[in-house]
Amino acid sequence: MKHVGFLLHFYQPPSQDPEIVKKIDRECYRPLFQLLLETGVEVTVNMNYSLTEQLAQYAPETLEIVSQLSNCTFTSSGAYHPILPLIPESEVVRQLKLNDSGNGELIGKAYAPIGVFPPEMALNTDLVRLLGVEGFKWTITDDVPWVYSQQEVPSNWIPAVEGVGVFLRSNFWSNLISFHGGSGSEMVDRMVEDLHSWAGEESSYVILAMDGETFGHHRDGAIDSFLRPFFERIVLKDKIRISSLNRILNEFPLRECSVPSGSWSTTAGDLDAGEAFPLWNNSSNRDHETYWELLNFVMTECRKTHPEGVADSVDKMLYSCPVWWASPGRESYSQVRRGILLIIEAALNGLSERALLDRVMELAGQIPAMARKDK
Repeated sequence: MKHVGFLLHFYQPPSQDPEIVKKIDRECYRPLFQLLLETGVEVTVNMNYSLTEQLAQYAPETLEIVSQLSNCTFTSSGAYHPILPLIPESEVVRQLKLNDSGNGELIGKAYAPIGVFPPEMALNTDLVRLLGVEGFKWTITDDVPWVYSQQEVPSNWIPAVEGVGVFLRSNFWSNLISFHGGSGSEMVDRMVEDLHSWAGEESSYVILAMDGETFGHHRDGAIDSFLRPFFERIVLKDKIRISSLNRILNEFPLRECSVPSGSWSTTAGDLDAGEAFPLWNNSSNRDHETYWELLNFVMTECRKTHPEGVADSVDKMLYSCPVWWASPGRESYSQVRRGILLIIEAALNGLSERALLDRVMELAGQIPAMARKDK
């Protein structure tokens, strides 16, 4: 049997405009989840609590559909989409628990994760080990860092670190679907041919993963033009199926090995430069350096005063988007300033000493994005 693991990742930042959330819900979330409910396809779904809590407020009917997706497998993640290898382990654990408690309440029984989708698929060995300590069975990252480390992507076994499976997303097939699309049924035919040439007749698997917003929002009409015919075509094929990553974990053996650091945006050139997470913490990016200095100062001081956290502000300020927007080729400094504003709000909520607040403002003023215009 050939298994296609299809993972859809859904997320909106805590700073998102409510009208944009409603627009994306109309274009993508509601029709896509309705399709998953109608077809019963065994897709793996990641929904960060950052989005779930917004849907509860702005699109509760959509969450009702999500709660009925018993055919789908849900993953855990960081509640507010932080880059997990870049924050303290205590914050990683906190984000996972916030995500699971929040999604468990809003989604219900369908939400029962045993795997973790790390935001942006940013992963390193220490994070995999921590996920194992927290009781999770698998996680996922991209195959580009794996190939860069001169290892062949497996098709009939799963890499593992201390018993935690690490799925490798096919960068080629995932990006071909995300950015080129085409016919969903033709894509299935092409994939089937490739899987047979790759693994022959023996049982094998391939992992596809992409933003759920690809369908209907980033690509208008792609739910009906690509996703529906993709699902319908694969059902007609012999000895191939869409399988949850939970199922694939049970079908194939684990093999202990070294898993390199990286994300689904990390390129070979980035790894040549020694930058595993360049879009969020690039050593040559002054915005990144000063933003993290501010964030770490506020996080450390707030946790001293409030060890249980100033949840609505300190937890949300860890979201990954501001530093992403400060990366070359993106440069939306108004988005960076939204992140800075959340950090300042956290400081105002969690700190009372004037000297500490003065330091917060001093650090914020050192971030170049504060004085830059959007391109």
